[in-house]
Amino acid sequence: MTMILTTLAVTFVALCVWLTVRTVNKRERWAKWTLAAVVGLPVLYIASFGPACWISSRTETGAGIVAIAYQPIIKIIFEPTAPDFVITAVVKYAELLSAPGWMFSRTSDQYHWGVVL
Repeated sequence: MTMILTTLAVTFVALCVWLTVRTVNKRERWAKWTLAAVVGLPVLYIASFGPACWISSRTETGAGIVAIAYQPIIKIIFEPTAPDFVITAVVKYAELLSAPGWMFSRTSDQYHWGVVL
């Protein structure tokens, strides 16, 4: 699994470098828009995590969808090798404007977002 992730990361960086060179040297419009999408979409995904948690906690709907859609981010919380500051940042971002008592929990391989009784 580590080899696959490393290969994907190197491929992503190579694609970004290639698109940057196309944009700077040849001033191709398609390369500029493609680079914006390739870099912008992951940033938007991470940025939308907090508001999705806040909205689902305040409306009390969609908690299951949040747990499924943001599973890669939620896994960081329960990863024993993740740095403490990353875990703290993810949890605080999710709970920043959430309703009181809402938090993440884990049962076997499933992640949950909701009120802990």
